[in-house]
Amino acid sequence: MHTNSRLGIFASLVLLQLCALSGCKKAEKIAPAEAIAPVATVQPTIAPVVDNSMTPEVFLQSTARTDLFEIKMGKLAMQIAEAQSVKDFGQRMAANHTAIQVIISKIAKEQSFTLPTSMTADDSATVERFSAMQGVTFDKAYMTLMAEIHPKTLAVFRWQYDNCTDIAVKPFAVQTMPIIGTHVRVSEQLNAEVNKEELRIAAELKAAELKAAEQRKADAAAAITAANAATMAKNAGSKKSNKSTPPVPPTQ
Repeated sequence: MHTNSRLGIFASLVLLQLCALSGCKKAEKIAPAEAIAPVATVQPTIAPVVDNSMTPEVFLQSTARTDLFEIKMGKLAMQIAEAQSVKDFGQRMAANHTAIQVIISKIAKEQSFTLPTSMTADDSATVERFSAMQGVTFDKAYMTLMAEIHPKTLAVFRWQYDNCTDIAVKPFAVQTMPIIGTHVRVSEQLNAEVNKEELRIAAELKAAELKAAEQRKADAAAAITAANAATMAKNAGSKKSNKSTPPVPPTQ
């Protein structure tokens, strides 16, 4: 079977997995990549510019590392999360990233790329740290992490969608990006539910910080205006004093 045909079947299978895990009775059409937009939960901030450019090989290697981590964390969520919605999300992540892993392994084999087979030290440490959590504590931390990392993953796929020319990797990126976009939306929606109070407090703190910054800016501007006014008044007084003082006659 040709690679492009395999990828088309893969996209359909993952779509069916998404619907089955979310309780759909029939397959729903995936929105075009351009229509994907994450749900805002807090006041957005200006993020640093990140260079997501990667060669096809590096992209597949990065995706493989992400898969390993997502699968492990998803299975962990299935085991120790308290909310059923978080357990279901973990199951979705494990299933979807396992499917993605199968496809990139086939592409890598055809192109003689070497993919990682174990997590990075940082990812392993994260899994170990989360393994020590239980119940609600895990739910909150897990969904915070998922809402943070999925937009970054989507940005990586977006670059490949826009720039990749590899005949095998390009179709994979194009067909998989809408699925990653779904992960972004679902993770942010679920995070907004699980961490509702924390996000409310964070938004209030952010608003207070912005208000305080604006006040400091206004105070500084007022101080400058007052200083300029005082300087002008002093200069005007000096000129008036000079005009009212009669000239001193020369001594003989």
